[in-house]
Amino acid sequence: MPTHCCVPGCTKKGYLEERKKISYFIFPTDKSLRNSAVMQSGEMKGKNFQISKSTKVCSRHFKTEDFQRSLGRSKINLKPGVVPSVFSWRTSPRKRKPPPFRHLVATGFDDISEAVSENEDNLESIEQPPYQEISTQTDETSVFENTTQTEDKVFEDKESQTEHNDLIGIMEKEIAGLKAEIDKLMKQTDALKAKLFNVDRFRSNSSSISFYTGFPDFEVFKTVFDFLDPGEYGQNIRYWTSLNTKEPLLDIYDNEHYSKSEKGRPRALKAIDEFFLVMCRLRQGFAEEHLSNLFHISLSTVSRVVISWVNFMYLKFAQINIWPSRTVIDNTMPEAFKAKYSATRVIIDCTEVRCQMPSSLQLNGELFSNYKNHTTLKGLIGISPGGAMIFVSELYTGSISDREIVVRSGFLDLPFDDKDLVMADKGFTIDDLMLPQEMRPWAVHAFTRSILTSSKHEID
Repeated sequence: MPTHCCVPGCTKKGYLEERKKISYFIFPTDKSLRNSAVMQSGEMKGKNFQISKSTKVCSRHFKTEDFQRSLGRSKINLKPGVVPSVFSWRTSPRKRKPPPFRHLVATGFDDISEAVSENEDNLESIEQPPYQEISTQTDETSVFENTTQTEDKVFEDKESQTEHNDLIGIMEKEIAGLKAEIDKLMKQTDALKAKLFNVDRFRSNSSSISFYTGFPDFEVFKTVFDFLDPGEYGQNIRYWTSLNTKEPLLDIYDNEHYSKSEKGRPRALKAIDEFFLVMCRLRQGFAEEHLSNLFHISLSTVSRVVISWVNFMYLKFAQINIWPSRTVIDNTMPEAFKAKYSATRVIIDCTEVRCQMPSSLQLNGELFSNYKNHTTLKGLIGISPGGAMIFVSELYTGSISDREIVVRSGFLDLPFDDKDLVMADKGFTIDDLMLPQEMRPWAVHAFTRSILTSSKHEID
Protein backbone atom coordinates (compact mmCIF):
# COMPACT_ATOMS: atom_id res chain seq x y z
CA MET A 1 0.00 0.00 0.00
CA PRO A 2 1.58 3.36 -1.02
CA THR A 3 2.36 5.97 1.61
CA HIS A 4 0.90 9.47 1.26
CA CYS A 5 1.27 12.81 3.01
CA CYS A 6 -1.52 13.99 5.33
CA VAL A 7 -0.86 17.72 4.86
CA PRO A 8 -3.81 19.40 3.08
CA GLY A 9 -2.94 20.39 -0.43
CA CYS A 10 -0.03 17.95 -0.63
CA THR A 11 -0.86 15.23 -3.12
CA LYS A 12 2.48 13.46 -2.90
CA LYS A 13 2.37 9.66 -2.90
CA GLY A 14 5.31 7.34 -3.24
CA TYR A 15 9.02 7.76 -2.55
CA LEU A 16 10.39 9.48 -5.64
CA GLU A 17 9.78 12.87 -7.21
CA GLU A 18 11.83 13.82 -10.25
CA ARG A 19 14.50 11.28 -9.22
CA LYS A 20 14.60 12.82 -5.73
CA LYS A 21 14.03 10.66 -2.72
CA ILE A 22 10.99 11.54 -0.59
CA SER A 23 10.87 10.40 3.05
CA TYR A 24 7.84 10.13 5.32
CA PHE A 25 7.75 10.80 9.06
CA ILE A 26 5.15 9.92 11.68
CA PHE A 27 3.91 12.40 14.25
CA PRO A 28 5.92 12.52 17.49
CA THR A 29 4.63 10.48 20.41
CA ASP A 30 5.26 13.36 22.80
CA LYS A 31 1.93 15.19 23.20
CA SER A 32 3.45 18.64 23.41
CA LEU A 33 5.43 18.11 20.20
CA ARG A 34 2.43 16.55 18.52
CA ASN A 35 0.22 19.50 19.39
CA SER A 36 2.94 21.84 18.21
CA ALA A 37 3.13 19.98 14.93
CA VAL A 38 -0.63 20.20 14.50
CA MET A 39 -0.62 23.88 15.37
CA GLN A 40 2.19 24.48 12.89
CA SER A 41 0.27 22.70 10.16
CA GLY A 42 -2.57 25.17 10.49
CA GLU A 43 -5.31 23.84 8.25
CA MET A 44 -4.87 20.30 9.58
CA LYS A 45 -6.80 21.38 12.68
CA GLY A 46 -10.38 20.32 12.36
CA LYS A 47 -13.07 18.10 13.77
CA ASN A 48 -12.41 15.10 11.55
CA PHE A 49 -8.64 15.22 11.70
CA GLN A 50 -7.20 12.36 13.78
CA ILE A 51 -3.63 11.19 14.15
CA SER A 52 -2.92 7.46 13.83
CA LYS A 53 0.12 5.27 13.27
CA SER A 54 -0.28 5.64 9.52
CA THR A 55 -0.57 9.44 9.60
CA LYS A 56 2.64 10.78 8.08
CA VAL A 57 4.15 14.00 6.80
CA CYS A 58 6.52 13.97 3.81
CA SER A 59 10.00 15.51 3.84
CA ARG A 60 8.92 18.40 1.61
CA HIS A 61 7.37 20.13 4.66
CA PHE A 62 10.67 20.33 6.57
CA LYS A 63 13.67 22.58 6.16
CA THR A 64 17.03 21.28 5.04
CA GLU A 65 18.57 21.93 8.45
CA ASP A 66 15.86 19.80 10.11
CA PHE A 67 17.43 16.54 8.85
CA GLN A 68 20.28 14.43 10.14
CA ARG A 69 21.72 11.13 8.91
CA SER A 70 21.84 7.90 10.87
CA LEU A 71 25.13 6.31 11.93
CA GLY A 72 25.20 4.09 8.87
CA ARG A 73 24.41 7.13 6.70
CA SER A 74 21.82 5.08 4.87
CA LYS A 75 18.75 6.68 6.46
CA ILE A 76 17.58 10.27 7.02
CA ASN A 77 16.07 11.14 10.42
CA LEU A 78 14.62 14.30 11.91
CA LYS A 79 16.47 16.18 14.57
CA PRO A 80 14.87 16.06 18.03
CA GLY A 81 12.09 18.60 18.55
CA VAL A 82 11.63 19.39 14.85
CA VAL A 83 8.08 19.97 13.53
CA PRO A 84 6.91 20.61 9.94
CA SER A 85 7.14 24.25 8.96
CA VAL A 86 7.00 24.42 5.17
CA PHE A 87 3.42 24.68 3.86
CA SER A 88 1.88 26.05 0.68
CA TRP A 89 -0.43 28.44 2.57
CA ARG A 90 2.56 29.97 4.37
CA THR A 91 4.39 30.96 1.23
CA SER A 92 5.35 34.63 1.50
CA PRO A 93 3.54 36.91 -0.95
CA ARG A 94 5.65 38.35 -3.71
CA LYS A 95 7.14 41.58 -2.44
CA ARG A 96 6.88 44.83 -4.36
CA LYS A 97 9.87 45.51 -6.45
CA PRO A 98 12.10 48.17 -4.89
CA PRO A 99 12.66 51.34 -6.92
CA PRO A 100 15.47 50.98 -9.38
CA PHE A 101 18.83 52.48 -8.63
CA ARG A 102 19.51 55.29 -11.06
CA HIS A 103 22.79 56.64 -12.38
CA LEU A 104 23.60 58.99 -15.23
CA VAL A 105 25.10 58.15 -18.58
CA ALA A 106 26.28 60.99 -20.82
CA THR A 107 24.64 60.99 -24.25
CA GLY A 108 25.41 64.43 -25.81
CA PHE A 109 28.87 65.94 -26.27
CA ASP A 110 28.15 68.29 -29.19
CA ASP A 111 26.78 71.04 -26.90
CA ILE A 112 29.97 70.96 -24.85
CA SER A 113 32.13 71.43 -27.93
CA GLU A 114 30.08 74.42 -29.08
CA ALA A 115 30.19 76.09 -25.66
CA VAL A 116 33.95 75.67 -25.37
CA SER A 117 34.52 77.09 -28.82
CA GLU A 118 32.45 80.25 -28.02
CA ASN A 119 33.90 81.07 -24.68
CA GLU A 120 36.50 78.82 -23.16
CA ASP A 121 36.69 80.98 -20.00
CA ASN A 122 32.98 80.78 -19.26
CA LEU A 123 32.89 77.30 -17.81
CA GLU A 124 29.61 77.95 -16.09
CA SER A 125 27.88 78.31 -19.44
CA ILE A 126 28.48 74.61 -20.16
CA GLU A 127 25.26 72.80 -19.63
CA GLN A 128 25.19 69.50 -17.89
CA PRO A 129 24.59 66.81 -20.56
CA PRO A 130 21.49 64.69 -20.14
CA TYR A 131 21.80 61.22 -18.68
CA GLN A 132 19.96 57.95 -19.49
CA GLU A 133 18.49 55.92 -16.64
CA ILE A 134 19.53 52.24 -16.48
CA SER A 135 17.68 49.86 -14.18
CA THR A 136 19.81 47.57 -12.01
CA GLN A 137 16.95 46.10 -10.02
CA THR A 138 17.50 42.58 -8.62
CA ASP A 139 14.55 40.27 -8.13
CA GLU A 140 14.96 39.27 -4.51
CA THR A 141 12.34 36.52 -4.78
CA SER A 142 14.14 35.00 -7.76
CA VAL A 143 17.44 35.11 -5.92
CA PHE A 144 15.85 33.48 -2.87
CA GLU A 145 14.31 30.71 -4.98
CA ASN A 146 17.58 30.09 -6.82
CA THR A 147 19.46 29.97 -3.54
CA THR A 148 16.98 27.50 -2.08
CA GLN A 149 17.19 25.30 -5.16
CA THR A 150 20.98 25.41 -5.05
CA GLU A 151 21.01 24.41 -1.40
CA ASP A 152 18.62 21.55 -2.11
CA LYS A 153 20.76 20.45 -5.05
CA VAL A 154 23.93 20.52 -2.94
CA PHE A 155 22.23 18.52 -0.22
CA GLU A 156 20.96 15.96 -2.71
CA ASP A 157 24.36 15.70 -4.40
CA LYS A 158 26.07 15.15 -1.07
CA GLU A 159 23.47 12.56 -0.12
CA SER A 160 23.84 10.78 -3.46
CA GLN A 161 27.64 10.89 -3.27
CA THR A 162 27.57 9.47 0.25
CA GLU A 163 25.32 6.64 -0.84
CA HIS A 164 27.60 5.91 -3.80
CA ASN A 165 30.68 5.89 -1.59
CA ASP A 166 29.00 3.52 0.85
CA LEU A 167 27.95 1.24 -2.00
CA ILE A 168 31.45 1.29 -3.49
CA GLY A 169 32.95 0.38 -0.12
CA ILE A 170 30.56 -2.55 0.27
CA MET A 171 31.28 -3.78 -3.27
CA GLU A 172 35.04 -3.50 -2.77
CA LYS A 173 34.79 -5.65 0.36
CA GLU A 174 32.68 -8.21 -1.52
CA ILE A 175 35.16 -8.27 -4.41
CA ALA A 176 38.07 -8.79 -2.03
CA GLY A 177 36.21 -11.63 -0.35
CA LEU A 178 35.37 -13.26 -3.69
CA LYS A 179 38.99 -13.00 -4.85
CA ALA A 180 40.14 -14.71 -1.67
CA GLU A 181 37.54 -17.44 -2.18
CA ILE A 182 38.66 -17.92 -5.80
CA ASP A 183 42.30 -18.25 -4.74
CA LYS A 184 41.31 -20.81 -2.13
CA LEU A 185 39.27 -22.83 -4.63
CA MET A 186 42.08 -22.68 -7.20
CA LYS A 187 44.52 -24.13 -4.68
CA GLN A 188 42.05 -26.88 -3.81
CA THR A 189 41.56 -27.62 -7.52
CA ASP A 190 45.31 -27.86 -8.10
CA ALA A 191 45.64 -30.19 -5.12
CA LEU A 192 42.86 -32.43 -6.44
CA LYS A 193 44.33 -32.45 -9.96
CA ALA A 194 47.66 -33.61 -8.54
CA LYS A 195 45.89 -36.65 -7.06
CA LEU A 196 44.16 -37.67 -10.29
CA PHE A 197 45.36 -40.86 -11.95
CA ASN A 198 46.51 -39.59 -15.33
CA VAL A 199 49.69 -39.29 -17.33
CA ASP A 200 50.45 -35.76 -16.11
CA ARG A 201 50.82 -37.12 -12.60
CA PHE A 202 53.72 -39.36 -13.70
CA ARG A 203 55.25 -36.99 -16.25
CA SER A 204 58.51 -36.65 -14.29
CA ASN A 205 58.48 -40.18 -12.86
CA SER A 206 60.14 -42.46 -15.43
CA SER A 207 59.87 -45.48 -13.15
CA SER A 208 56.07 -45.18 -12.97
CA ILE A 209 55.78 -44.53 -16.72
CA SER A 210 57.78 -47.69 -17.38
CA PHE A 211 55.68 -49.68 -14.91
CA TYR A 212 52.30 -48.65 -16.30
CA THR A 213 53.08 -48.38 -20.03
CA GLY A 214 56.32 -50.24 -20.77
CA PHE A 215 57.90 -47.11 -22.26
CA PRO A 216 61.19 -46.06 -20.61
CA ASP A 217 60.10 -42.47 -19.91
CA PHE A 218 57.50 -39.85 -20.71
CA GLU A 219 59.40 -38.51 -23.74
CA VAL A 220 59.16 -41.87 -25.51
CA PHE A 221 55.52 -42.22 -24.48
CA LYS A 222 54.76 -38.77 -25.92
CA THR A 223 56.67 -39.53 -29.13
CA VAL A 224 54.56 -42.63 -29.76
CA PHE A 225 51.39 -40.68 -28.96
CA ASP A 226 52.36 -37.94 -31.43
CA PHE A 227 52.98 -40.55 -34.11
CA LEU A 228 49.52 -42.02 -33.58
CA ASP A 229 48.02 -38.51 -33.88
CA PRO A 230 44.51 -39.19 -32.55
CA GLY A 231 43.68 -35.48 -32.66
CA GLU A 232 43.41 -33.02 -29.82
CA TYR A 233 39.98 -34.34 -28.89
CA GLY A 234 40.29 -37.82 -30.39
CA GLN A 235 38.56 -36.75 -33.60
CA ASN A 236 40.81 -39.00 -35.73
CA ILE A 237 39.60 -42.13 -33.96
CA ARG A 238 36.49 -43.97 -35.06
CA TYR A 239 35.11 -44.82 -31.64
CA TRP A 240 33.52 -48.20 -31.28
CA THR A 241 29.82 -48.48 -30.54
CA SER A 242 27.73 -51.50 -29.69
CA LEU A 243 24.81 -50.23 -31.77
CA ASN A 244 24.27 -51.89 -35.13
CA THR A 245 25.02 -49.53 -37.96
CA LYS A 246 24.88 -49.80 -41.72
CA GLU A 247 27.76 -47.37 -42.13
CA PRO A 248 30.65 -49.16 -43.88
CA LEU A 249 33.97 -49.43 -42.09
CA LEU A 250 36.45 -46.88 -43.37
CA ASP A 251 40.20 -47.22 -43.29
CA ILE A 252 41.27 -43.74 -42.23
CA TYR A 253 44.64 -44.21 -43.88
CA ASP A 254 43.09 -44.29 -47.33
CA ASN A 255 42.70 -40.55 -46.80
CA GLU A 256 45.34 -38.68 -44.81
CA HIS A 257 42.96 -35.77 -44.23
CA TYR A 258 40.09 -37.84 -42.88
CA SER A 259 38.79 -36.79 -39.50
CA LYS A 260 35.53 -37.44 -37.75
CA SER A 261 34.42 -34.98 -35.12
CA GLU A 262 32.83 -36.46 -32.04
CA LYS A 263 29.20 -35.57 -31.49
CA GLY A 264 27.44 -35.20 -28.17
CA ARG A 265 28.90 -34.22 -24.85
CA PRO A 266 32.68 -33.76 -24.38
CA ARG A 267 34.74 -36.88 -23.70
CA ALA A 268 35.51 -37.80 -20.10
CA LEU A 269 39.27 -38.09 -20.73
CA LYS A 270 41.75 -36.25 -22.88
CA ALA A 271 43.16 -38.21 -25.82
CA ILE A 272 46.57 -38.64 -24.16
CA ASP A 273 44.92 -40.00 -21.00
CA GLU A 274 42.89 -42.46 -23.08
CA PHE A 275 46.16 -43.70 -24.60
CA PHE A 276 47.61 -43.98 -21.09
CA LEU A 277 44.58 -46.03 -19.99
CA VAL A 278 44.98 -48.42 -22.93
CA MET A 279 48.68 -48.90 -22.23
CA CYS A 280 47.91 -49.68 -18.57
CA ARG A 281 45.45 -52.29 -19.80
CA LEU A 282 47.94 -53.83 -22.23
CA ARG A 283 51.04 -53.60 -20.04
CA GLN A 284 49.72 -54.57 -16.62
CA GLY A 285 46.51 -56.31 -17.62
CA PHE A 286 44.39 -54.20 -15.27
CA ALA A 287 40.75 -55.25 -15.17
CA GLU A 288 38.34 -52.82 -16.78
CA GLU A 289 36.55 -52.28 -13.48
CA HIS A 290 39.86 -51.36 -11.84
CA LEU A 291 40.58 -48.88 -14.64
CA SER A 292 37.09 -47.49 -14.20
CA ASN A 293 37.84 -46.70 -10.57
CA LEU A 294 41.31 -45.31 -11.31
CA PHE A 295 40.16 -42.89 -14.00
CA HIS A 296 36.71 -42.13 -12.48
CA ILE A 297 34.78 -43.15 -15.59
CA SER A 298 32.11 -45.74 -16.27
CA LEU A 299 32.88 -49.35 -17.09
CA SER A 300 31.29 -49.01 -20.52
CA THR A 301 33.52 -46.01 -21.28
CA VAL A 302 36.62 -48.04 -20.42
CA SER A 303 35.51 -50.84 -22.74
CA ARG A 304 34.74 -48.43 -25.58
CA VAL A 305 38.06 -46.61 -25.21
CA VAL A 306 40.12 -49.82 -25.16
CA ILE A 307 38.42 -51.34 -28.21
CA SER A 308 38.60 -48.11 -30.20
CA TRP A 309 42.24 -47.44 -29.40
CA VAL A 310 43.40 -51.01 -30.07
CA ASN A 311 41.83 -50.90 -33.52
CA PHE A 312 43.25 -47.43 -34.13
CA MET A 313 46.78 -48.46 -33.07
CA TYR A 314 46.58 -51.57 -35.22
CA LEU A 315 45.86 -49.47 -38.30
CA LYS A 316 48.61 -46.96 -37.51
CA PHE A 317 51.34 -49.39 -36.47
CA ALA A 318 50.57 -51.62 -39.47
CA GLN A 319 52.11 -48.94 -41.66
CA ILE A 320 55.51 -49.42 -40.02
CA ASN A 321 57.85 -52.01 -41.49
CA ILE A 322 59.22 -53.81 -38.43
CA TRP A 323 61.24 -56.32 -40.44
CA PRO A 324 64.90 -55.34 -39.81
CA SER A 325 67.79 -55.61 -42.23
CA ARG A 326 70.57 -58.17 -41.91
CA THR A 327 72.88 -55.46 -40.59
CA VAL A 328 70.50 -54.58 -37.75
CA ILE A 329 70.15 -58.26 -36.84
CA ASP A 330 73.93 -58.71 -36.66
CA ASN A 331 74.43 -55.54 -34.60
CA THR A 332 71.82 -56.52 -32.01
CA MET A 333 72.58 -60.24 -31.80
CA PRO A 334 73.94 -61.39 -28.38
CA GLU A 335 77.51 -62.67 -28.42
CA ALA A 336 76.50 -66.04 -26.94
CA PHE A 337 73.92 -66.52 -29.68
CA LYS A 338 76.27 -65.31 -32.38
CA ALA A 339 78.89 -67.92 -31.43
CA LYS A 340 76.60 -70.83 -32.42
CA TYR A 341 73.83 -69.43 -34.63
CA SER A 342 75.27 -66.33 -36.24
CA ALA A 343 73.31 -66.82 -39.48
CA THR A 344 69.93 -66.87 -37.72
CA ARG A 345 67.57 -64.20 -39.05
CA VAL A 346 64.39 -64.91 -37.10
CA ILE A 347 62.91 -67.32 -34.57
CA ILE A 348 59.27 -68.23 -35.25
CA ASP A 349 56.56 -69.82 -33.17
CA CYS A 350 52.79 -69.74 -32.81
CA THR A 351 50.82 -68.29 -29.93
CA GLU A 352 47.18 -68.78 -29.01
CA VAL A 353 44.72 -66.47 -27.26
CA ARG A 354 41.64 -67.89 -25.58
CA CYS A 355 38.28 -66.58 -26.72
CA GLN A 356 34.62 -67.11 -25.93
CA MET A 357 32.76 -70.06 -27.37
CA PRO A 358 30.59 -68.99 -30.31
CA SER A 359 26.97 -70.03 -30.68
CA SER A 360 27.67 -71.51 -34.13
CA LEU A 361 28.70 -75.17 -33.90
CA GLN A 362 30.72 -74.98 -37.11
CA LEU A 363 32.68 -71.93 -35.95
CA ASN A 364 33.13 -73.51 -32.55
CA GLY A 365 34.77 -76.52 -34.18
CA GLU A 366 37.14 -74.30 -36.16
CA LEU A 367 38.12 -72.30 -33.09
CA PHE A 368 38.69 -75.31 -30.85
CA SER A 369 42.39 -75.99 -30.18
CA ASN A 370 43.48 -79.51 -29.27
CA TYR A 371 46.67 -78.03 -27.81
CA LYS A 372 44.82 -75.66 -25.43
CA ASN A 373 41.65 -77.75 -25.18
CA HIS A 374 39.61 -74.57 -25.61
CA THR A 375 38.42 -72.21 -28.31
CA THR A 376 41.33 -69.96 -29.28
CA LEU A 377 42.66 -67.54 -31.87
CA LYS A 378 46.08 -68.40 -33.26
CA GLY A 379 48.84 -66.22 -34.68
CA LEU A 380 52.45 -66.53 -35.91
CA ILE A 381 55.16 -64.55 -34.10
CA GLY A 382 58.68 -63.83 -35.33
CA ILE A 383 61.42 -62.69 -32.92
CA SER A 384 64.93 -61.51 -33.73
CA PRO A 385 67.94 -63.09 -31.99
CA GLY A 386 68.16 -59.88 -29.96
CA GLY A 387 64.62 -60.39 -28.59
CA ALA A 388 62.72 -57.81 -30.66
CA MET A 389 59.37 -58.77 -32.18
CA ILE A 390 59.86 -58.38 -35.92
CA PHE A 391 56.86 -60.25 -37.36
CA VAL A 392 53.23 -60.55 -36.21
CA SER A 393 50.63 -62.26 -38.33
CA GLU A 394 46.89 -61.86 -38.28
CA LEU A 395 44.85 -64.12 -36.00
CA TYR A 396 43.32 -67.32 -37.33
CA THR A 397 41.04 -69.95 -35.87
CA GLY A 398 42.63 -72.15 -33.21
CA SER A 399 42.38 -75.36 -35.25
CA ILE A 400 44.74 -74.10 -37.98
CA SER A 401 48.04 -75.97 -38.28
CA ASP A 402 51.48 -74.40 -37.93
CA ARG A 403 52.27 -75.25 -41.52
CA GLU A 404 49.12 -73.60 -42.85
CA ILE A 405 49.58 -70.47 -40.81
CA VAL A 406 53.12 -70.00 -42.18
CA VAL A 407 51.70 -70.09 -45.70
CA ARG A 408 48.67 -67.86 -45.10
CA SER A 409 50.42 -65.27 -42.94
CA GLY A 410 52.76 -64.05 -45.70
CA PHE A 411 55.89 -65.02 -43.77
CA LEU A 412 57.42 -66.71 -46.82
CA ASP A 413 57.22 -63.45 -48.75
CA LEU A 414 59.51 -61.55 -46.39
CA PRO A 415 62.84 -60.24 -47.81
CA PHE A 416 65.42 -62.80 -46.62
CA ASP A 417 69.09 -62.67 -47.59
CA ASP A 418 71.02 -65.62 -48.94
CA LYS A 419 72.17 -68.05 -46.25
CA ASP A 420 69.74 -66.66 -43.68
CA LEU A 421 68.68 -69.20 -41.09
CA VAL A 422 65.22 -69.51 -39.54
CA MET A 423 64.85 -71.18 -36.17
CA ALA A 424 61.58 -72.95 -35.39
CA ASP A 425 60.03 -75.72 -33.35
CA LYS A 426 60.06 -79.24 -34.73
CA GLY A 427 56.31 -79.04 -35.31
CA PHE A 428 56.85 -76.69 -38.22
CA THR A 429 57.01 -79.22 -41.06
CA ILE A 430 57.63 -76.71 -43.82
CA ASP A 431 60.75 -77.96 -45.62
CA ASP A 432 58.88 -78.76 -48.80
CA LEU A 433 57.39 -75.27 -48.92
CA MET A 434 60.75 -73.87 -49.97
CA LEU A 435 60.70 -75.60 -53.36
CA PRO A 436 61.25 -74.93 -56.19
CA GLN A 437 64.70 -73.44 -55.64
CA GLU A 438 64.49 -71.16 -58.68
CA MET A 439 61.76 -69.17 -56.98
CA ARG A 440 63.26 -68.88 -53.48
CA PRO A 441 67.00 -69.59 -53.56
CA TRP A 442 67.45 -68.10 -50.05
CA ALA A 443 64.57 -70.08 -48.59
CA VAL A 444 65.79 -73.45 -49.85
CA HIS A 445 69.09 -72.88 -48.17
CA ALA A 446 67.52 -71.44 -45.04
CA PHE A 447 64.81 -73.96 -44.32
CA THR A 448 66.57 -77.10 -45.50
CA ARG A 449 69.57 -76.44 -43.33
CA SER A 450 68.38 -74.28 -40.44
CA ILE A 451 65.14 -75.70 -39.07
CA LEU A 452 66.53 -76.60 -35.69
CA THR A 453 65.05 -78.25 -32.65
CA SER A 454 66.62 -76.50 -29.70
CA SER A 455 65.90 -76.39 -26.03
CA LYS A 456 65.85 -73.18 -24.02
CA HIS A 457 69.08 -74.26 -22.30
CA GLU A 458 70.84 -74.71 -25.65
CA ILE A 459 69.76 -71.31 -26.88
CA ASP A 460 70.91 -69.62 -23.67
